[in-house]
Amino acid sequence: MDTRQGVVAMSDQGQPHRNGLLQSAMEELLERTRAVANLVGSVGGGALGAMPEPVPTTVNRLLKSLQQLIEQVPPFTAELDVLIEEIRAQRLTVAALQAELSAFDHQLEVLEKSMTPLESWAHQWARLRQSLTDALQSAAPEPGSSAD
Repeated sequence: MDTRQGVVAMSDQGQPHRNGLLQSAMEELLERTRAVANLVGSVGGGALGAMPEPVPTTVNRLLKSLQQLIEQVPPFTAELDVLIEEIRAQRLTVAALQAELSAFDHQLEVLEKSMTPLESWAHQWARLRQSLTDALQSAAPEPGSSAD
């Protein structure tokens, strides 16, 4: 199987192109490892019969263990897919937080604009109060001075 054909076939099936190449490479590696294990088992099968007893049993167990290990290996692309999904979820969370912050900023802007006249009135009131206080103090007689 040509790696490029595998990528095209996976892309046709809806798999993303970037995952297709990696998945094809990992499947090819596992398939070739299985083939090597089978070849070693078939080539060594005749030679193992000529060896003393503990060696063939050990080698057979080693080959069976290797084959079971290869078959039990989880697909690498599954772990990568989970990682990519987590990254997408985190990016969506960031986008949601940005939207919330934008809405909050808009609310603060509206509040600030609505409070601007109140601030102006508060400053005018403070100036009026100061003017009245100054006028009343200048019109009031000084203690100790007699108006008689």
